[in-house]
Amino acid sequence: MSDIIEETAQEIEQKVEKTPFLIITSKIDGQVQKEISKPILIYSYIGIVLGIPLVLAYIVFSVLKGDVLTIPDFVLYILLFLGAVLFATGIVFLFSVKKNMRNADNCLEINEYSFYDDYVCIAAIRRGERLGAIKTYYEDFVKRKECKKFFLLYPTSVTIYPIPKENLSEEKIARLRSALRIIKR
Repeated sequence: MSDIIEETAQEIEQKVEKTPFLIITSKIDGQVQKEISKPILIYSYIGIVLGIPLVLAYIVFSVLKGDVLTIPDFVLYILLFLGAVLFATGIVFLFSVKKNMRNADNCLEINEYSFYDDYVCIAAIRRGERLGAIKTYYEDFVKRKECKKFFLLYPTSVTIYPIPKENLSEEKIARLRSALRIIKR
């Protein structure tokens, strides 16, 4: 009889779910995409702004070469190459970020983060329907970062889960920082 009671107690212990110390819901829209893509946007604009003058310098120096200037061909080709690469990557990144912002506005996805001591459960919700959820231990993230407005969790090098800090008290931010093992600088 005691074996049955012990098994039941073990089953109950296994079924009892830990309660999260923090639950955050975050709407993933174009504004959030823009905020977390700021470094890429800055690079895009710098690439465009630097690329155009380099290509123009190539054109001007090519026209003036021989008559007024004596510039080796390899210098001209370096100007053209650098200018074209900077301009092209700037344009590609700019359009990619803008497309991601539009797609985020069209999807209207909400992420719900449930933080526990050792892991986080992330549920994706779209149009009121729970699409799925994942459980990830903090040490399994490739990178964990804190910005001015967000905590950023990177399960891979290209995927980011932004956790907004706007409605969190200093106490909750400190607890989350501690759980994520982020050292504030």
